Amino acid sequence: MMESGTAIYVAVIVTLSVWIGIFVYLWRIDAQVRELQRRLDRQPEHQQRSTPSATLRVQQRVPSLEQQPEELVEQG
Repeated sequence: MMESGTAIYVAVIVTLSVWIGIFVYLWRIDAQVRELQRRLDRQPEHQQRSTPSATLRVQQRVPSLEQQPEELVEQG
């Protein structure tokens, strides 16, 4: 077993290591966000304002078995 004096130092070192790890992780994320913001700011204005577009296509409904069973039986 560890002595009580040694155990407190180990606990403090582990706690500091965790906090330093969290700090470094957040610092790296912040640097990446700043880089992405710089890239967005450097893009030409017409590329930033582009809006997404979509094309809609109308399809005919296929009759289901539940709605019209007599018509399907007559065909077959």
